[in-house]
Amino acid sequence: MKKILFTLLISALSLFALGQEIHDFKYETSYYTAAKKAHESNKVLLIMMAKKGCPNCGYMKDIVFERPAILNYVNENFVPLILDVNRRNYPKRFISPRAPTFFFLNPQDGTEIRPRKVGGSRPEKFLEELTAVKEAYDNNTTLTLEEKTPEQTVGMSSLIRIIDEPKASTISTH
Repeated sequence: MKKILFTLLISALSLFALGQEIHDFKYETSYYTAAKKAHESNKVLLIMMAKKGCPNCGYMKDIVFERPAILNYVNENFVPLILDVNRRNYPKRFISPRAPTFFFLNPQDGTEIRPRKVGGSRPEKFLEELTAVKEAYDNNTTLTLEEKTPEQTVGMSSLIRIIDEPKASTISTH
């Protein structure tokens, strides 16, 4: 009987320890709940507009947001919200034909701290962006987008297209 109790105790402790190591990206799914929570906690509202079946959305949610450094930083400084672009249960100003699209909002007045970001990012780049947004919020400033030269743009990968802003269409005159 003691062996059974001891085994159960060890198993329970192992599961508890395992549970401590597992981190899940927890986010809101209601704009109004998230906005209220952000206002009350004085944390930046991070909105990700996503679409079902979007590989970049899945990459951001399942890979980037699950990285411990990003997960911890988001939990400490942001109220994350993921909305489906097709549901339209959010204010019209967040309508976006492209996914993922990110909005970073001041929790007190709802203004954008940084212009919307379209597309996914690799974890290191996204953490840099989050840090810049948080710093801008703390300093009561806003961020502007930097113009990139072709040499500064990141190449495409088969898993994720990294897009900082919508590309201008090119028209051939031939």
